[in-house]
Amino acid sequence: MNRSFVRQLLALGLLVPWLSTGCDSGDSPEEDPPSGDAGIPDGGTGTPDGGESLSQFARDMLDGHNATRAAAKPVPSPALTPVTWDTNAENVAKAYAAKCEFKHNTDRGNLGENLYAATPDSKTTRAVVEGWSSEINDYTYATNACAQNKMCGHYTQIVWRNTKRIGCATQVCTKNSPWGAQWPTWQLWVCNYAPPGNYVGERPY
Repeated sequence: MNRSFVRQLLALGLLVPWLSTGCDSGDSPEEDPPSGDAGIPDGGTGTPDGGESLSQFARDMLDGHNATRAAAKPVPSPALTPVTWDTNAENVAKAYAAKCEFKHNTDRGNLGENLYAATPDSKTTRAVVEGWSSEINDYTYATNACAQNKMCGHYTQIVWRNTKRIGCATQVCTKNSPWGAQWPTWQLWVCNYAPPGNYVGERPY
């Protein structure tokens, strides 16, 4: 496929390669039930910011996450509390996003993590969260398992009851593209969660 044709398709929104990976512990997360990085459930020590000081990116991330938490199925009782913004988690996400590596950050401390990759400017912030959240269709609460050969750990991290704060970042990258030479420039999104979710053998709520 020649580059000019690819650019035309991208401009029309007809060709938008994307990938995501959640905080699963297996080598093939798309084949595993939600599992994760079981740390001490008190990660994230940054001070939550008030809405007045937040960027549009942060507000969109919060709105997307809280919309998903409000729509969790089956309906949690009591309802899930909204998450707030955490500057420590944001700083960890920023530092890692700058490395342009589409694999999990092993030095993130007691934070959960969701990753997403796509061609630059092909996804809005809310669309990234919606991509993770759409995994509700591949998650069965009764069995606490993903559908066969599907991922659902991004969704379960978002609706994890004990997660109270998030911090996210995005970076346009020109190295380490998940698609290799076909799309050498790409965009990475990183969200960190405090306390982390996806504890092995536990339901999100």
